[in-house]
Amino acid sequence: MLFKMAIRNVFRHTRRTLITAAAIGLGLMFMIMIDSMFGGVENQAVRNILETDNSELVVYPTGVFENRFLFPLDTLIEDASALSAQLEADYADVISATPRLRFAVFAIGPQAELFAFGMGIDPETDPKVFDLQNKIEEGRFLEADGDLVIGSGLAKELNLALGDYLLIQTRSRRGVMDVREYEITGIVNTSNPLINANAVFITLADAQTILEAPGAASEINLHVKGKPRDTERLNILGSKIGKDLGADFELYTWYDLNAGLFEIAGQKQSVGFFIAFIVIVIALVGIVNTMLLSIYERIPELGTMRAMGFSKGNIRWMMLAEGSIIGFFGGLFGVILGLGVVTYMTEVGMDFSSLMGDFELPMPLDLHYRGEYNFGYMAFTFFLGWIVSTVITLIPARKATRIEPSEALRST
Repeated sequence: MLFKMAIRNVFRHTRRTLITAAAIGLGLMFMIMIDSMFGGVENQAVRNILETDNSELVVYPTGVFENRFLFPLDTLIEDASALSAQLEADYADVISATPRLRFAVFAIGPQAELFAFGMGIDPETDPKVFDLQNKIEEGRFLEADGDLVIGSGLAKELNLALGDYLLIQTRSRRGVMDVREYEITGIVNTSNPLINANAVFITLADAQTILEAPGAASEINLHVKGKPRDTERLNILGSKIGKDLGADFELYTWYDLNAGLFEIAGQKQSVGFFIAFIVIVIALVGIVNTMLLSIYERIPELGTMRAMGFSKGNIRWMMLAEGSIIGFFGGLFGVILGLGVVTYMTEVGMDFSSLMGDFELPMPLDLHYRGEYNFGYMAFTFFLGWIVSTVITLIPARKATRIEPSEALRST
């Protein structure tokens, strides 16, 4: 009986109820949208990292990790190709392995000069771990010594095109300055702006010759079985391989190598959820105001109910049912609306490149991204809206239970 009365009261003022439910729904929609947006951005960042820069597990010489961005040449992995082949053969979880030799570069074009980073890669084994060969915008991927592939952004900054010549100035392992001329045989355009804007790729053999580091590499990238997001499994496998290799080597996961990036993304996500929380609070204030207004309009009715024998508990449960009904429809509306927005973001995607012009983010993201379906989070937001709307009704319900029958009947 109390529930039927609650339904009648909720739809007594349909327009007011719908506005309140819509406000709750919009707040939940923003929460779902923000979760999808940041989830999609994080997925894109992980994919871009694994396709271009770091594999699931990376082997470094001991002590190099902290200074890896300085491209140290004094400590390298000797006979790196042989070690890569050994790791593939010895561990069933290692699908493929490839060495890379990173070094600082001063790129000199006819009209401009820029600092960049060079990367010596093995044209045969690198495509088994990374996906650079499918990101070639013009020309071809590395095929032989003497080839050079340059990032699309760096080529633009240097005003160079396919077939132009580029001077590469480096300092060798012994500290000897070396300048060599290369013809640009390929231009790579990835979803990783760091690669596009800063990278120069040559063969591993060429890099070893220039840097006077025969057979050496700065790292070995391991493509392994399983989900990359399962970092606990990666850490276990890395610990096992590291123990077998001995004290001269250390292994790190892709997440270890990019932890700072994801910490920043986590902070931005927290800000986004805080904004969504504010929207929810505003919506909940709306439901409190709606219920209080309903109570003031029904004071005589509530007094009559008390006079007929309804207890304060009955009145409280009726008010909670009213808030619960509004919260249910608000939560349902929010999830439906949120699912629609997420579907568009995921299936169609969003392009912010026109808003940013030529600006490129200093992280492995571009401005074209898709959202992510997270049905568990959608269910969470639905129950959050429903439960919180019900609980928040305790505030106006307390006001309703304080109405004395005699005072209420006098107000008729």
